[in-house]
Amino acid sequence: MHHIPKKSLGQHFLTDKNMIAKIIRSFELLPGYKILEIGPGEGALTHELLNMDCELTSLELDTVLAENWKKIAQDRCDFNCEEVDATKIDWEPFLPVDRLVGNIPYNVSRALLYKAFKHRAGISELIFMVQKEFADKLVAKPGDDAYGILAVLSHTFAETKLLFTIPPSVFFPPPKVMSACVKLIFHDDDINDEFYIKIVQTAFNQRRKTLRNSLKHYFTPELENKFDWGKRVDQLSPNDFCELNQLIIANQQGEA
Repeated sequence: MHHIPKKSLGQHFLTDKNMIAKIIRSFELLPGYKILEIGPGEGALTHELLNMDCELTSLELDTVLAENWKKIAQDRCDFNCEEVDATKIDWEPFLPVDRLVGNIPYNVSRALLYKAFKHRAGISELIFMVQKEFADKLVAKPGDDAYGILAVLSHTFAETKLLFTIPPSVFFPPPKVMSACVKLIFHDDDINDEFYIKIVQTAFNQRRKTLRNSLKHYFTPELENKFDWGKRVDQLSPNDFCELNQLIIANQQGEA
């Protein structure tokens, strides 16, 4: 399958066989696993996955590529391809899965990750190829320059690992930046995503202010001695955010 990459879709196709094999090994697949793949492209990963006795569903936005994959799927009971925009559709019909994988266009990495957070109860592990700078934001710790919203959310919802870096030379066309392979192993939790994400985003939107000011909408005198409101947001660990989130919710419910 030879396809001219579309810049508008951020397409950079994996071509190096050694790197493809390394990425596939990182998936740690077992026969019978259910896999959801974002953007099969020309099939560097897809062809390998189809040889591993797994049940594969691929989501492809590019019409030409999607039509080619749907033709292949006609002759297989273990493969399905949908021509859809993975950032916009509901993933529920394709879940649960053992692995969510993909070589992710840089311009939609954040949107896809937030979708994965939303559906994490149906996803055991996520393995994405993303821009190295984006990967650094996922794995950052308090005090790191890259520490921010993405790091707090990824560490709250999952065990997050940067597995290895990927050079531009293994793609066609080669991107202008380094890439990285990241893995998220999702936790079981009962966090209210929408509210928790709002708390984290609100705090980081004014990261130079103390929590008493950046989260003044949620602060009440009853919470004064229950948390250190004099800290700045970049001093808080993901566990601190979880504690703060629970305090605010309890306070709003009159339980604090």
